[in-house]
Amino acid sequence: MAFIEVRKSTNVNFKLLVITLILIPGFVGSASALYAPLIEEGDITNLIHEMEGKAVLIRTHEGTFMIELFPHDAPNHVYRFLELIKSGYYEGTFFHRLIPGFMVQGGDPNTKHPESPENIWGTGGPGYEMKNEFNTIKHVRGIVSMARGNDLDSAGSQFFIVHKDANHLNGEYTAFGRLIPGTYSLQNLDNMAKIPTGNDNDTPLDPLRSKILETSIIQWTNPGIFTPPQRVDSITRDIRMGGGIVTQYIDSKHGVTLNLPYRWDAVDISTGILGLALEPNSFNHSAAQAIKESGFIPKIFVSSEKRDPNIEGNFVINPDAFFAIKGEGEPEFLNNNLFENEDGRFAHLMTTTQVLTDSSSTEPIKFKIIQIHFSDGETNYSIIYINVIDFFRYEINAFDQTVQNFKIMIDGQKRLINFASNDVYKQVIRDGREPPPGGESPFAKSEPESLLGDGGCLIATASYGSELAPQVQQLRELRDNTVLQTKSGSVFMATFNQFYYSFSPMIADYERENPAFKEVVKLAITPLLTSLTLLQHIDIDSEYEMLGYGISIILLNMGMYIIAPAVLITKIRSFYKLQ
Repeated sequence: MAFIEVRKSTNVNFKLLVITLILIPGFVGSASALYAPLIEEGDITNLIHEMEGKAVLIRTHEGTFMIELFPHDAPNHVYRFLELIKSGYYEGTFFHRLIPGFMVQGGDPNTKHPESPENIWGTGGPGYEMKNEFNTIKHVRGIVSMARGNDLDSAGSQFFIVHKDANHLNGEYTAFGRLIPGTYSLQNLDNMAKIPTGNDNDTPLDPLRSKILETSIIQWTNPGIFTPPQRVDSITRDIRMGGGIVTQYIDSKHGVTLNLPYRWDAVDISTGILGLALEPNSFNHSAAQAIKESGFIPKIFVSSEKRDPNIEGNFVINPDAFFAIKGEGEPEFLNNNLFENEDGRFAHLMTTTQVLTDSSSTEPIKFKIIQIHFSDGETNYSIIYINVIDFFRYEINAFDQTVQNFKIMIDGQKRLINFASNDVYKQVIRDGREPPPGGESPFAKSEPESLLGDGGCLIATASYGSELAPQVQQLRELRDNTVLQTKSGSVFMATFNQFYYSFSPMIADYERENPAFKEVVKLAITPLLTSLTLLQHIDIDSEYEMLGYGISIILLNMGMYIIAPAVLITKIRSFYKLQ
């Protein structure tokens, strides 16, 4: 099945498409492993407002750069840059890398002494690194952006100014300012780029010509009077979360941000309105077996449209305002809910089933669809998950994750929609995890759901800082898609969880209170997590296979955590006895 189409009352049709770092050598950030503290969420609004009225002057022998800042797009980078400017950090350094037609780069404290070895220019930093704030600003002429190394979160003090458009850098480096139009800054940039250079590092032959003589912060009384910076409609960026890497989707045109579900990709499928299709990666994914058997790749659609101004109220249930498979029979409703979050925002949440008659299949295929619709201001939003009913429960976590971290622009800031914490939503998700009629095991019916592990791994969540951390999602995926699909696996989970939840809350609480202990626990569970990933590369088709592989994993971990340390201790004691 190549694709399906969906319909809505607005007759919006989506066709599913398939699409298959450029790092600049010498862009090196701080060598330190320490991260600069992020601005606390509660302080961001006030700080952004304060930074909006600031501009930076950088005076050199070739002229002065006057820089407008973009605190809304990169608040932490702008804040750190202003702090360095305020301290005089950049004064006496020079632009050590000059590439006409590309960019000029400076900000390395190692260059304060031009007689220092050239091989260390471009390696210095402020003693910390910053988590990236990649955004949708295009790297066109005059844009000021932070340099970094191979690590996405390695920016420190070094920055570069784009001399000629370099759009291959979009979404790969944190753009945080631009040379103010209408000043002599761009002309001075041309002068800087003309300075003769030598060797392979593009360093100036006369460093004094590119020296930063003075820096200052001025009150910029007319922010926003010029044309806003050019932007790409959307980007995906990798961010650190809980010790792992999470892929984040940012759409500047529609003011939407979300973290992609673990091991899922996103494809833009519309231009006029927000239209996003998410689906599992093609390779090495637990959904692979289900896709092979059903012939259908599960989909999550994220869309927006202009709200009808004739409709009054925060949200109105419209019987026609839902997604269904186009051209097929009427959907059967399993639930239909209107609920409100703590912010007073309403959502329409429903689950339906629908039968599709496909020419390539001898039998009709039954689909299950869960969808949530909500409104903010002039825009309606929808998140829809579609899968074959027999395998629906396997990937519902992806829908849940999308809703949990979905952000929209509210009062100039991207904020969570906060629907996932609602009891109505939680119950619908729990119902969605239930096997289809006739497909459940007798044990799964008889055991309380809490015993089967719906509570998640408390210790791993505390260790990696978030339920959305890749390591935690990996555990959840393994539990739901592999272990709980067999009777023996369900029995094991029920027994294990009775033991696990007797002590895990205490350990998780202690982790949150003691960062050092948290790191010790993270280090201790890493071999366990690594061993469990072996189950994701194995096709388990029977109870015997589940038992065999499960026992093997248990024995492997006993060897790593008990036998190997015992042998090592014995060897050490024997060694010292011989001395």
